[in-house]
Amino acid sequence: LFSVKIEMSTRRIGIVGYGNLGKYLVQKINDDPSMELVFVWNRSADKVREDKATVPESAVLEDLSQFESRNADLIVEVAHPAVVAEWGEKFITATNLMVGSPTALADADVEKKLRNAADQTKHSLFIPSGALWGGEDIKKMAMTGALTSLTITMKKHPASLKVLEPLTEKLKKYQELTEETGECVVYEGAVRALCPLAPNNVNTMACAALAAQNLGMDKVQARLIADKSLKAHVIEIVASGPENADGEALKISTTRYNPAATGAVTGNATYNSFHASLLQAHSRGAGLHFC
Repeated sequence: LFSVKIEMSTRRIGIVGYGNLGKYLVQKINDDPSMELVFVWNRSADKVREDKATVPESAVLEDLSQFESRNADLIVEVAHPAVVAEWGEKFITATNLMVGSPTALADADVEKKLRNAADQTKHSLFIPSGALWGGEDIKKMAMTGALTSLTITMKKHPASLKVLEPLTEKLKKYQELTEETGECVVYEGAVRALCPLAPNNVNTMACAALAAQNLGMDKVQARLIADKSLKAHVIEIVASGPENADGEALKISTTRYNPAATGAVTGNATYNSFHASLLQAHSRGAGLHFC
């Protein structure tokens, strides 16, 4: 009889973006002996330095172009899709990358560059599930051709929606109404067109469209709804398969109700989901992986 002891080296993690989600992940890294925080970058370094007890000065990265000097095993982007567009290819060329702003991949050129770099360098491009429920099942249906349509409806309090024109004016008019008006459909159409108009709100939709690889962002349908009565982020997913000889088809519907403070972009349960994704984001090899 003999025993084999396998020791896993400490994973070196770099965080790009120090908003609420970035702060949460830094806390989790600090509490986990299997991970080491090697850098935190934020557009404003002063915001990072304010948390001296959480982020030591040695971990503050002022110049993002110096990220390679920190030798991270994994870079976690939780900043903005514009950061992914500018730096994503450089990150994935150097090390493994977890993209917390997958709306960036609605730009087909950005997606192609990241996928190609991951394949060429044998690094992993991780897409966290975030608020998406059933992503692996969507992926399985897509891989086997059993997915013929996918619609994601996202409902939030209007204060939680950060949209750009032409959606801004529609949302503003709804917010100004004083009487009870029910829901307001802010957008309905392809996921790809919505992503640049609500880049911080619809990462779940982008993730679902990436999982539905046989449909993609042009065929997966999105519905973005504002509702003043909501105290949560609600995500409804309807996936359908091909019809049989009787005209019947497989149809799967899920609803995720995630309590959230008014004005919050990320719901409470999604923070836990990102932490779980961080724990899974390793040892997957080259290419794009969901976690």
